[in-house]
Amino acid sequence: MQATTWKDKLTDPSNLCLTATGMEEDGRLAEATVLYLRDAAGCLSQGLQVRAALSCSCAASCLEKTGNYNAARNLYFETARMYEEQAEAAFGKSIREALWLMQEAHDYFIIGGDPQKATQIYDKCASLARKSSPFATSETLDRVLRIRRGTAARDVSFRLALPQTSDVNGAIEGFLRLRDVRGSKPAAPVSSKPAAGTRRRPSVEKSIVS
Repeated sequence: MQATTWKDKLTDPSNLCLTATGMEEDGRLAEATVLYLRDAAGCLSQGLQVRAALSCSCAASCLEKTGNYNAARNLYFETARMYEEQAEAAFGKSIREALWLMQEAHDYFIIGGDPQKATQIYDKCASLARKSSPFATSETLDRVLRIRRGTAARDVSFRLALPQTSDVNGAIEGFLRLRDVRGSKPAAPVSSKPAAGTRRRPSVEKSIVS
């Protein structure tokens, strides 16, 4: 039996993320959103949380392009939570990996509208940077970290939102429901205490109707 190569995976029509990317490039944003979220849900089921976060952020970007900012920010916020959760799981294996994941979480908390949480993430990143680099000091952190202290939330240019289809609404609700179900299950023991400052996402109901 012939082995599957990376080229096969890139041209595989069953690759939902790849198909969604093509739809997004063609301007079929609603269809792309649905496929990105289906891919994210499938990745969650397989334990591929980082890839799920990537697909979730792509879905959020599509929603943002159509003017559905509340729904987009909900998904950006969820993306940030997934990166943060994965960073917590990576602490025992690789500080550098955890640092990269925390920096991703920081960016998406900013886009998701939670600058207070982003500040907490920055402080964790600063601590990790000092552990991973012997040259990192309070004065050199800005050169070590990709992010900066006090990064302002991104400005949003409001415009009339395009109507969301029932397929888009169903995909958003289904993905967030899956996240809630998985979040209610006991996680792998990383710390005896929950992460400080963990906040629930903004109202799902408001995002769905925007």
